[in-house]
Amino acid sequence: MYGICGIIRFDNQKVQEDSIKKMMQIMKHRGPDNEGMFIEGNVGLGFVRLSIIDFTSTGHQPMFSYDERYVVVYNGEIYNYIELRDELKSKGYFFKTNSGTEVLLTAFTEWGEECLNKFNGMWAFVVYDRLD
Repeated sequence: MYGICGIIRFDNQKVQEDSIKKMMQIMKHRGPDNEGMFIEGNVGLGFVRLSIIDFTSTGHQPMFSYDERYVVVYNGEIYNYIELRDELKSKGYFFKTNSGTEVLLTAFTEWGEECLNKFNGMWAFVVYDRLD
C-alpha cells in the first residue's frame, strides 16, 4: 500500500517543502518503509511506501521517465502490466526495474492519456510533464 499526495499552485507560487512533508506525515501509516518528494516551482509531489511484495528500492517514487520529462507518483495495481511491458519492449523500450510504476510511466510516454484504455486494474496516479 502506498500513499500519494501533491500540490499545484495555480498562482505560480513555489510549493513549500513543509507543505508536502505535512501531507506525507498524515498518511505515513500507509507507507512507513520508504518515502520520496519532488518539488519544482509550483508543483510538489509526495509518496510514502509500504513494502509488501517488493522490498527493493526499484519501486522508489517519485519516478522519472528515461528522459526525465515525466514524473509520476502512483498507487494501485495494473493487473496486465507484464503484458504491457512486453508490448512496450517490442516497441524498443528498455526497463531498469520490474516495477509496475515504470510500466505505467513508459505507457504514458508512449500513448499519453490513451494509456488509461490499456490498463486493467485499479489505480490512482499523477504524471507531471516537466516541459509543459
